[in-house]
Amino acid sequence: MKDFKVLKFMDRFKGLFKSFGIDYDTMRKILQVKLTLDGRRVPTVMNNNSYKNEGNSIKKSLGFYILLGLVLVPFVISNQNYLFQMSFLFGILMFMMMTILISDFSSVLLDLRDKDIILSKPVDGKTLSAAKTIHIMIYMFFITFSFTGPSLAVSLYRNGFLFFIIFLLSIILMDLLIVALTALLYLLILKFFDGEKLKDIINYVQIILTIALSVGYQLIGRLFDFSNIMNIDFVPKWWQYLLPSMWFGGPFELILKRNYDPHIIFFSVLAVIVPILAIIIYVKLTPTFEDNLQKLNSSSGIVKAKNKGFNYHLSQLACRTKEEKTFFRFATNMMKKERDFKLRVYVYDILKVPQILIENSSRRNI
Repeated sequence: MKDFKVLKFMDRFKGLFKSFGIDYDTMRKILQVKLTLDGRRVPTVMNNNSYKNEGNSIKKSLGFYILLGLVLVPFVISNQNYLFQMSFLFGILMFMMMTILISDFSSVLLDLRDKDIILSKPVDGKTLSAAKTIHIMIYMFFITFSFTGPSLAVSLYRNGFLFFIIFLLSIILMDLLIVALTALLYLLILKFFDGEKLKDIINYVQIILTIALSVGYQLIGRLFDFSNIMNIDFVPKWWQYLLPSMWFGGPFELILKRNYDPHIIFFSVLAVIVPILAIIIYVKLTPTFEDNLQKLNSSSGIVKAKNKGFNYHLSQLACRTKEEKTFFRFATNMMKKERDFKLRVYVYDILKVPQILIENSSRRNI
């Protein structure tokens, strides 16, 4: 089995893992197997690729993210207003990373097979939980740094080493925040629901969260007064403290511009403290999270009686032949009930929203 470079890098911190009561050697073996299996998994972004079965799809998707990351480069070229530039950049970045986490890694976060198979062996729950968390973080870092690679390189050349370090640390903190908040959100749902109802709720939350992020990052542009494109004014509002992208824009303005405005200082503090607290809370609640995952195997046992609903009557009006009516009801039932279909198709369509908005804006300017 391949010995991955990332595992060799982790070997340097073997003592740190052991100090937390984690069986490092066992965790390493679990990660080695997971990383090997990941080479066969097709990311959402590669689903429509006719060559997705050739080679490692994960590596191919990283190349796609590097190309996509070129859109972030303009935000690190200028040094006129770091708060605006980096808030906008992190808004886009958080939208992309959260969407990828939801579409590609929810199955990892909510996987029951590890507990059923691995915990039946002499492996403790803390080690398994650490392996699962690190597994997700490894790929989140790979994807994030692929997406931000071009802008990181340009920022080092254009704005210097200090800007580069702040940018790098902010990206790491952002990834920690995204993984922790997603897991804690699922834990909250798992706490109150079970079985099929829970699976439906998780599916809807994934879709709604993606919609919220796709709309939310566009709000960043409305936080500033564009009276002069070279002199953008920040207009502080209370609700800006609820936007994590604003937090991550704060340290750049505070350290590089030496802007000691109370709002900027508070944004900077939130950017550091909240991700660390979130990941600590997640680690503490991981055993509870794993216990509640068993609810995914349960169901209410209530079977609804079949009746001729709206889809049936609509098929009678819209279709002529019996075959058309059958396939019409089949398609509508799939769109309504098939969770994997809804998650993948709806998320893919939502990713088209920014493109449509840009096209409409361009047409108005013509």
